[in-house]
Amino acid sequence: MTNIPYLEDIESQQERVRRALISSMPFWLTVTRIMQLLLAFTVLVLTGYTVSIFGGDFFHTFGISFLAFVWTIVFMLYIFITPERAPKLYYYRVHIILEIITTAFWIATVSLIAWECQTWDAAEDVVYDSLTPAEASLVNSLPNQWSGVTALRVALAMATINTLLFATTMFISKLHLEAYPRS
Repeated sequence: MTNIPYLEDIESQQERVRRALISSMPFWLTVTRIMQLLLAFTVLVLTGYTVSIFGGDFFHTFGISFLAFVWTIVFMLYIFITPERAPKLYYYRVHIILEIITTAFWIATVSLIAWECQTWDAAEDVVYDSLTPAEASLVNSLPNQWSGVTALRVALAMATINTLLFATTMFISKLHLEAYPRS
């Protein structure tokens, strides 16, 4: 029976450390997290627009951006809500692992969108180099084709920025989380 107060003291100490850890995160890091979420939504909308223009051929870019967006939401919920609402479920190692997985999803998203952009650049070269002007105009008669390609290129730029932000915040969070005593 004497161990119970001791365990309660350890649990309350662990909870204080977790709360102090999260509340000590820099404000700019919170603003960066909100920017990451907004960029993720923008990439999702832009790839969705590309799918609406070109049909099902671009489902994989929308699919990976949807997966990255959903995972980003799950990650943000874990790092913002868990320390305050369920502090016993928050662990800094899980935070870092989720951060690594999120960064990996965004690297995959950038890679796939870059591949799609490269495919369109190559197709554009083929259209103008090997077809007659009449054939090229038939190929380019798809409505809103260039706005879809432009949306894909903008999605690539935004996904790249988001990937760099996630890589940076992953490094900074790791340094910040390791600076606190482990409980």
